[in-house]
Amino acid sequence: MIDTHIHMVPGVDDGAKDLETAIQMMQLAINEGVDEMILTPHFNLPAYHNQNVDEQYQLLINYIERENIDFKLHLGNEIYLSEETMAGIKRGQANTMGNSQFLLVELPLYHYYPFHESMLFELQESGYKVVLAHVERYEVFSRRPEKLAVLNEGGIYSQITSQYIMDSKTRKRALKWIESGLIYIVASDGHDLIKRPPVMKQAYEIVVKAFGEECGQMLFEENPGMMVSDRELMVPLLKKKKFGFLRQ
Repeated sequence: MIDTHIHMVPGVDDGAKDLETAIQMMQLAINEGVDEMILTPHFNLPAYHNQNVDEQYQLLINYIERENIDFKLHLGNEIYLSEETMAGIKRGQANTMGNSQFLLVELPLYHYYPFHESMLFELQESGYKVVLAHVERYEVFSRRPEKLAVLNEGGIYSQITSQYIMDSKTRKRALKWIESGLIYIVASDGHDLIKRPPVMKQAYEIVVKAFGEECGQMLFEENPGMMVSDRELMVPLLKKKKFGFLRQ
């Protein structure tokens, strides 16, 4: 599997606090079946502006090479959508996902206005491919999934978090999101080893049981691989449907 949303660059945001923690997170991910990652430290001006990110990222690369670990790392960002970060993107301060044209974008959790939508499409017009991070967390899409459908029809992709699938309290709703055809990638959004660990295996198994192996591979491996290779993502094929379109 390929994890395309994880905060594992040591000491640069609210993710891994140091190199030791980052290494332990990577080892946990390997045990979960992950062999490739795009690391996505926060880019949210002025608080997170990629200071020391390249140097800290290189520490992980050096460790993998020194220990001869069969594991691939790429660098990206989770970019909070605002006028400040839009300007930062134009200045070349934000990282695309593994040097592709993909951007992983975070929206405000509780506020979504027409200018947010305009900024997303402005990024597209500038040549970027936009993926929305942890789409299940945005209040507006939970209340009005048709708004996410509009973005999807315009070529905006969506990512959902693995633990949202694994949690018995949110599992059914997570599967509804996937069945809706609006979800293209599952990622861990891992931050640490305890509260938000980079776990993926159980989520994969749940998706396969619900919708078939092909759907699981598309969400956890093939579309993430498409992102790394800078190719358009594909709508996962469902072996069976069981929940009906996403609704309250």
